[in-house]
Amino acid sequence: MNDTASEYHGIKSVPYPRLSLDEFLTWGADSIIRADVPAVIDVLPPAEPGFHQAAVLEKLGDATVALVRKDRSKENETRAEVTKIPLRDYFEKEPYKSNRDGTYRIVSNIKNYSDTINDLLGFDATKIFNYQAPLNLANIWVNYGGMRSRNHFDDLENFNIQLEGRKRFVVMPPGFKNYYIRSALRGYANTSKSVRVDNADLKRYPRLAVALSQRRDIVLEPGQMLYLPMGWWHQVDAVDQLNININFWLSDPKMFRRPLMLADSLYKAAFRKVNGLYNLQPEKSPMEGVK
Repeated sequence: MNDTASEYHGIKSVPYPRLSLDEFLTWGADSIIRADVPAVIDVLPPAEPGFHQAAVLEKLGDATVALVRKDRSKENETRAEVTKIPLRDYFEKEPYKSNRDGTYRIVSNIKNYSDTINDLLGFDATKIFNYQAPLNLANIWVNYGGMRSRNHFDDLENFNIQLEGRKRFVVMPPGFKNYYIRSALRGYANTSKSVRVDNADLKRYPRLAVALSQRRDIVLEPGQMLYLPMGWWHQVDAVDQLNININFWLSDPKMFRRPLMLADSLYKAAFRKVNGLYNLQPEKSPMEGVK
């Protein structure tokens, strides 16, 4: 177990399990999902800073990926703008490489790049995570310092591997009542009106204190993987100037035991389709269509 010393409003965080790679492989991803508890797994050996950045540039630099733009310097109610660029541009061109307030980031579904994913991780991820199934995803995330997310939850099981830099995850149990959801009708039932939990207004959102008393405060180091169960609320902050992650989002029958989350997931998918919003469709591999 790994204890943390953080306190928000005088409320301490609670411990979380930490596993070796051998322990994770012995248990298997399905057993970890059944446990439904956030855990940190050491999956990759230590590497020099910049090692994984160079590897990503070499193997994915010319790939077309999704660039997400949103003003995150303040509470912003507008949706993000998504365009496509070569990944290399994010590392080498302005205004991306000098951005330090989280306005620009890469979030792109690379499930069609299985060989590249295996090369970057050093193991066959398809044997551990069934990410090529129709409802599942494998994403690359790249951002510079200043990236801060709103308090939210995902409706898929998340295995997130930190390659470069560090990120802080503040993770809290599933539920709706204690989180003051933002707007179900606009497809925001998975985000909270209380944008941040580290400086939340507990007079305005008093029930959030219950969630804070059960939170895990996790700084994910390079080479570590965070298992984040579906429905668990979290906010994510970049700790270092460059962060690169690969994560696997996996569907699971657990969803059918959580009817409110299932209803939100179905509504959100329909809302995005009707309104033509970006939904992390997989990027095309250069080898697609090659015989």
